[in-house]
Amino acid sequence: MVNKAITPIQQFSVLKHEFPKSSGSVYCGTMNWSGEFTPSALSDTYRLKITYTQGQAPKAYIVSPKPLPLAEGANRLPHTYCYNNGKQQLCLFLPKVGEWDSSMFIATTIVHWAVQWMYYYEIWVSTGKWMGGGHGNWDVEKKEDQISN
Repeated sequence: MVNKAITPIQQFSVLKHEFPKSSGSVYCGTMNWSGEFTPSALSDTYRLKITYTQGQAPKAYIVSPKPLPLAEGANRLPHTYCYNNGKQQLCLFLPKVGEWDSSMFIATTIVHWAVQWMYYYEIWVSTGKWMGGGHGNWDVEKKEDQISN
């Protein structure tokens, strides 16, 4: 049995219900939604934007602060798609592996994964160590680590 896809308007309705202070719209079958999140009591506040067109994977972006600071010694953000135009699109799941599909609610998957990314991003900026799992090695050596070696 195939799970039924959740339409962009249904996704938007659930997002607005779960996050009443959020904003966005659905136009021509594409949802644009954004909300502000503070991943921990000591965290900065981030503006998250999610776009979704049925039949495609949702895309999540940090739109502010922009640009996000890098950990000392790093040359790019961890778990993001590389764009030259300043887009900060998060890599939250592997689309071709089935970690997310259109029968899942964005409010209970993508949003929560993005907030977790924000949390681990802040640890990475402070320590240079990526604690958020996923693929690849995003750890960077700080200058004092290089001196002691």
